[in-house]
Amino acid sequence: MKTILHSMILFTFCLFSCTNEDDGNFGKDTPRHDIPLSTKSNELNAQVQKFSFDLYREVAKAEKEENFCLSPLSASLCLGMIMNGADGNTYAEMQKTLGFEGFTNQQINEYVQMMQTELPKLDGRTIFTNANSLWVKNGYTLLPEFIQTNKTYYDAEVCNEPFDNSTLEKINSWCNKKTNGLIPDIIDEIPGSVISYLINAIYFKGIWTNEFKKSDTQDKPFYMANGQTIKVPTMTQTQSNKFFADEEVMTVELPYGNEAFSMFLFMPADPDKKNIDELIAGLDQQTWQRWNEQLHTETTTIYLPRFLVKTEKDLIETLNSLGIHAAFDHSMADFTKMSITNDLYIGLLKQKTYIELNESGTEAAAVTIGGMMESSAPSDDPLEIRFDHPFGYVLKEKSTGAILFAGKVGKPE
Repeated sequence: MKTILHSMILFTFCLFSCTNEDDGNFGKDTPRHDIPLSTKSNELNAQVQKFSFDLYREVAKAEKEENFCLSPLSASLCLGMIMNGADGNTYAEMQKTLGFEGFTNQQINEYVQMMQTELPKLDGRTIFTNANSLWVKNGYTLLPEFIQTNKTYYDAEVCNEPFDNSTLEKINSWCNKKTNGLIPDIIDEIPGSVISYLINAIYFKGIWTNEFKKSDTQDKPFYMANGQTIKVPTMTQTQSNKFFADEEVMTVELPYGNEAFSMFLFMPADPDKKNIDELIAGLDQQTWQRWNEQLHTETTTIYLPRFLVKTEKDLIETLNSLGIHAAFDHSMADFTKMSITNDLYIGLLKQKTYIELNESGTEAAAVTIGGMMESSAPSDDPLEIRFDHPFGYVLKEKSTGAILFAGKVGKPE
């Protein structure tokens, strides 16, 4: 029997629309179909995926905790709404960093709208929902065209509010509802300089195609990067799965429902030579494509710890590092397509994420909020795969490769 001791990571990016109340068909088997992408949409999709991995690497580089989770998709949707109000160099920087360079605003918005329409339809055993909202402080007027564009293509709810404690409660209640209670709040105060919030919330719940048996879950050792060994509840099963390994990495893909969505797990082939942080640091779109292209079906015995990860992340510094500068600078930002006053800038860009993986499947949610402020090889024996070292993960949609969530598990909790 082959035995490989390793660890893994997560990353995710998603685009979709409808609310998580629309789950009447949840649990029903439905045939899988691919999302039809035009030539232009396919080109745009590839660039959006590049942004997902750029963001994943940048967050992993700055993240000091053992575990983290992020949603590239949620970040992209929130910033996409904001970008509809940008102009000049502010627009150009956002367009390039988000993977939209070379496409018109119309093409970008139509791609987003198409993804939001198609993604929730793919699997009756998976809930995949998205919601967007635009909150405007009473007394301030945003340009009608900006509001209408986000209503048309992002299905954004528009709320005019006094921006007092009652508004704070309404915003947090909205986030709580749209994430099925997984993210009950996103902000704890509303500064006086904020005149608008743009928010994206996504929710995912998927049942494994092949569920793990709870009776097979046992406490097993997990070897942390600092040399410490801990005992964690570890699920196990023997199944035919998509698998790939070389001298650098070991990967397994675990599908949900009708296999429209899947969890892609990966870890270093030899943690003594390359750790999970180094593996993520070298993960780009080309590497990701190579890993996926070399997946093949093999009978594997998987040992995978249950985990629950909650992350709160300020994304301004991260996006600054990736190339968006003017949008966050009160003296340089140009949001004249959002408001007739040219004194707005992004003063807040925060994301909260939640992901729980267990024997039944995976439940995950993300909220991203942007605050606009004023300046003043085959074998007969099953291959054993033990995720008993830090590892990464990516929750993706099959036909487009859209990354819903991604992250790292360094200490299963």
